[in-house]
Amino acid sequence: MNGAIETNGKLYPPEYEEFAKLVKKHIVYTLVLRVLPSEIQTIGRAQTRLGKGYISILFSIQEPVLKELNATKKRLREIGGKIIEEKQEEYVRVVTSSLQGDTYTHRFGNYVLLSESEETVKSFIQGRQPSLA
Repeated sequence: MNGAIETNGKLYPPEYEEFAKLVKKHIVYTLVLRVLPSEIQTIGRAQTRLGKGYISILFSIQEPVLKELNATKKRLREIGGKIIEEKQEEYVRVVTSSLQGDTYTHRFGNYVLLSESEETVKSFIQGRQPSLA
């Protein structure tokens, strides 16, 4: 079987587990980077007493999130993977991806992605590596 993983009768390449985690990281980091600018604007408009501090914190994590996203994309390419398409449906985000020529469909619940995104932002604010698994 040369290191392949068998699940429900289907053989997956040995890199599949890492690949699936990288796809999830890619989605979460992309979502965080999409949301941060609107969060910064919302806080700015709210005129909170500590608004400038909050805005500064959110600005400061954009670069590390982008760096992690780029590292994730690089690792995906190294193992022969790529994201083909992302599609938002009512309750899930559907991601079509490929690994070494095989196509896979991943479904991530919106609530799961929201929770993962919040934890990721909190981790970056605290100076820790996100624990996306």
